[in-house]
Amino acid sequence: MEEILIEEGIVVCRENGIAEVEVFPAQSCEECSAKIFCKPDKDDRNVLRVNNSIGANVGDNVRIEIKGKSVLAASFNLYGIPLIILLIGIFLGTSIFSEYKLVELYSAFFGIGLTAIYYLFFLSHNKNRQNQILPKIVFIKRNS
Repeated sequence: MEEILIEEGIVVCRENGIAEVEVFPAQSCEECSAKIFCKPDKDDRNVLRVNNSIGANVGDNVRIEIKGKSVLAASFNLYGIPLIILLIGIFLGTSIFSEYKLVELYSAFFGIGLTAIYYLFFLSHNKNRQNQILPKIVFIKRNS
């Protein structure tokens, strides 16, 4: 059985099938595993970008569904893979720069550089696939 997190909020913005939803604060927000999707805005409100395939309008109360595998995939892409690349870069750098005096420093910079390249690649290609991993609106309670 797949884990599904359910949140409720109000649509504050919508554009091209994507909506920004202000999520109602809960006591469990600090321990929430979906925090990677939910980012505070300039007013410290938790705003979540979601797939608006059912056509919610600004001001609508909505229920959002976040699949557990999406949270796991996003966490692995943002933290797991870069850590692996950093470690591989450091170990590879020690053999590449073994003849230099500051082997450890060059190896660390090499690993950080590879990680930066990964993030640039990830961010540029993730914009095309973003709708696939976004949480989605599953219920609308329209305000009159």
